[in-house]
Amino acid sequence: MELKLLRAFLAVVELRHFGHAAEVLAMSQPALSKQIVALEDSLGGRLFERGRHGAELTAFGAGFLPDAQTLVRDADEIHARAREASSGTRGYLRVGLGLSTLTLAPQLIAEFRRRHPNVSVTLNDLSSAEQSRRLLAGKLDVGFMRLPADAGLEAFPVLDEALALAIPRHARWKRIPADLNELNELGFVGVGRGRGPGLAAQIDRWCGLRGFVPRVTQEADDIQTVLAAVAAGVGAAFLPSRTQYLLRDARVLPLRGDGAQWQVGLAWQRGRDDAVVRRFVEFARAAAKYPA
Repeated sequence: MELKLLRAFLAVVELRHFGHAAEVLAMSQPALSKQIVALEDSLGGRLFERGRHGAELTAFGAGFLPDAQTLVRDADEIHARAREASSGTRGYLRVGLGLSTLTLAPQLIAEFRRRHPNVSVTLNDLSSAEQSRRLLAGKLDVGFMRLPADAGLEAFPVLDEALALAIPRHARWKRIPADLNELNELGFVGVGRGRGPGLAAQIDRWCGLRGFVPRVTQEADDIQTVLAAVAAGVGAAFLPSRTQYLLRDARVLPLRGDGAQWQVGLAWQRGRDDAVVRRFVEFARAAAKYPA
């Protein structure tokens, strides 16, 4: 059943006049009459009685009217949803994020969802290495991750990050000691290398450039445990500086010099044709004020 025939039928029902309906539909009255006849032939019954005062529904037409309205309304809704999906304003977005973007990324995503409420977003707390694997496998749509991104991914920077040293409040150091080996008196708590390989490599580089080997007394599977251990006085920890906003009962000392800094960016699979991803990338790029 053609939608144009149903729309013609509903126009005549609304205006109760073939001539007026033909004007609204921008067609001649004979052409409209042919469409109504074609619809009646396909249905097997007359829809209108014509008189001097216009067109009135037959009993058959009155019974068909609710179904015609439902069919046209459903078709309009399907068309609208398809247009939203093709424009990236409806669909799904799987987002990866790590330690350094625990404050930035949720704010960006909340604003994106406010603008596009028909996009369903899921967040995944993952290391940069795991984000890369999932992006390349098509199991993640975008990721806030350490740069540079792996081959096969597109990316742009969203923030600069640096290492920091978190120590318990009762610790005696107010600044980084000249002799880093003093810190080994307290010992270090760290995220396991499998959980945060990029952070571990950054720590290795910074320490290696200074000939320092941290005495790790405890490894944790997640950053929350590391933060809790520092606050409890169990040890110190090398962390991204932006995690200081998550720390309580601890002191954060920024680290400077070679090996301390890196960039975090938004990455996605190169060449992937996904309207929602394109829209989110455009939105995040504008928010980060990074040129295309």
